[in-house]
Amino acid sequence: MMRNDATKVLVVEDEAIIRMDLVLGLEELGYYVLEASSADAALSLLDSWQEIDLLITDIDMPGKMNGVGLAHEVRRRFPACQIIIMSGYSAPETLDLPKRSAFMPKPISPGELAATVT
Repeated sequence: MMRNDATKVLVVEDEAIIRMDLVLGLEELGYYVLEASSADAALSLLDSWQEIDLLITDIDMPGKMNGVGLAHEVRRRFPACQIIIMSGYSAPETLDLPKRSAFMPKPISPGELAATVT
């Protein structure tokens, strides 16, 4: 499990309370956390970063791209990045997910997320 200041995590969630809970919980576990409320905002943020170690994204968000599309783009830009895709509504088809990514149903706690990271 990665738990140090150098581990950069990007949390992408449009529901502010859920995003805030995840960000604060992951920071308490020792992660360096960036946050965005949409895939579009996340991509803008990623344009200024050389590397991201872990992407945690919701599937359904406003904007031009959903979380699965964002996950594919992050995989293209950062091949070693771990990816966790979450949703409270439905699980995506396994074939839709980027390679080496995981799906987790919501609600999920920061501790459960951290336990998933290898």
